[in-house]
Amino acid sequence: MYVRFWGTRGSIATPGPQTTRYGGNTSCVEVRTDDGTLIILDCGTGARALGLHLLRSEERPLRLHLLTSHTHWDHIQGFPFFDPIFLPDTELYLYAPRHFQYSLEEALAGQMRDPYFPVKFDELRSLMHYTELGEGCFWIDHVRVETQYLNHTAPTIAYRLSSGSTTIAYVTDHEPFWVPAAGTFQHPGDRRHIEFLKGADLIIHDAQYTQEEYCGKVGWGHSTVEYATDVALAAGAARLALFHHDPGHDDNTMQGIEEAMGDRIAAHDGALEVFAAAEGLALQVHGRGLTPITTEASALQRQSIAGGRVMIVSADELQSASIARVLGEDDLVLTRVPDSRTALTLAPTMAPDLVVVNQPIPDGDAAPLIRSLRTRLGRRHLPVILLTDGADGEMLAGDGLTAATDYLTNPVRLPTLRTRVRAWLVRTLAQPCRRSHRQARHVRRAQS
Repeated sequence: MYVRFWGTRGSIATPGPQTTRYGGNTSCVEVRTDDGTLIILDCGTGARALGLHLLRSEERPLRLHLLTSHTHWDHIQGFPFFDPIFLPDTELYLYAPRHFQYSLEEALAGQMRDPYFPVKFDELRSLMHYTELGEGCFWIDHVRVETQYLNHTAPTIAYRLSSGSTTIAYVTDHEPFWVPAAGTFQHPGDRRHIEFLKGADLIIHDAQYTQEEYCGKVGWGHSTVEYATDVALAAGAARLALFHHDPGHDDNTMQGIEEAMGDRIAAHDGALEVFAAAEGLALQVHGRGLTPITTEASALQRQSIAGGRVMIVSADELQSASIARVLGEDDLVLTRVPDSRTALTLAPTMAPDLVVVNQPIPDGDAAPLIRSLRTRLGRRHLPVILLTDGADGEMLAGDGLTAATDYLTNPVRLPTLRTRVRAWLVRTLAQPCRRSHRQARHVRRAQS
């Protein structure tokens, strides 16, 4: 597959003499397969130059696929300046994670309303098709696309593109689930993340901060360069492109980061090739045939979480009320209880789809409560999100019945908790759907 970087910066565009080498435009990556399928990953400010390039170099009509990781501004700001959308002979397929509160079309149109933009969204002349995605897989022509929720402050997904023997993973706006201990990833979310990246020939990964910078940015939804390098090593990837560069990182800083990560890999005797993504960089990615399938569930199912039942176990009434207020915006059915005894009494009647447990619990520990809830409900894999004050190794390990499904440290950031709850409810409420290549392609066309 052919890859070209049109925008590599995170958060906000940073043009100027200090960013000429690695680029100042925000996220936009072009991917082409050998059979001619053209995929665009995100539509930050780099999309403007890409659009001009396509109009100069491509035969018309244009048929494009835009995969958006999420709708934060730095990932869609280039859309109104992407010239192909103004032309009637452009057919554009747009994909993005379902946001629950608003649609992809509403998000794109919102930034084009008065007083923000002079041209209204409904004045665009191209033919556009919208597909909102969950976690799973679907097909674009002969490209298998797998998706997985990321750890960000809004619903955000990673894309794993496989064509023939070649796989590219695009992972931006993702924060470590837990600080690795002794070089190992303890949190099930980090292990799941690595499994999604397994064997990729190229990983394009969020690497906005250094470890020192991250200490003051916890909860902002971005990775460190060290984390991106370590997960790529653990996944056995061939190449890693450090991406979503911080606005404060000039060319000299980026070069130093690139060299430091090369040394980090060498110290671990790794074969991974690492480089900082640079605007204008183009490369051919050749497959090694290491393309394990991470899921067979369909990403095209429009699973609603409205009506999902969530139990909140917390003796802290203020925290419990704050969590309920935020989760209530997603039309969930919420039950707040102060202790283990009440939780176990009400659980059979409520039949929760997910439980949030705030530690400490006044009448016991989290592990016995989790075991009792799962046993009493007959649901060995009932999702439990544990809010804890520290990285207790024993708590992270646990056995199949006592270990929480997910962990967040207190004081919990409510936007992060909300996205975690959404992700686990979608996974829990969705029915597995196994489709053949042909069936998946049929569903995509039907939804378009």
